[in-house]
Amino acid sequence: MTRRSFIVDTDTASDDAVALVLAARDPSVDIRMVTVVAGNVPQNLAVRNAIVTLDLVDHATVPVHAGADQPLLRPLETAQMVHGEGRDGGRRPASTVT
Repeated sequence: MTRRSFIVDTDTASDDAVALVLAARDPSVDIRMVTVVAGNVPQNLAVRNAIVTLDLVDHATVPVHAGADQPLLRPLETAQMVHGEGRDGGRRPASTVT
């Protein structure tokens, strides 16, 4: 099987975390790196979510790079009321990943 290489650009809110898990579990997908921007959650939380998500699916060696911490043309408006203040909508304990 030919593997396809991907660079994933995400805000790693809960919906993107699920997509990242699905991509990581697909044997035809080779995740080369993850870039993370602020969006539905602030950038620092999105970076942590990406690292934790990759670790949970045994892809901890995939590089995670922080991108923009705010939109270029408007103020940042997050959707933490939907996605929660922490990973998994606030339903799981905080990660020990630093």
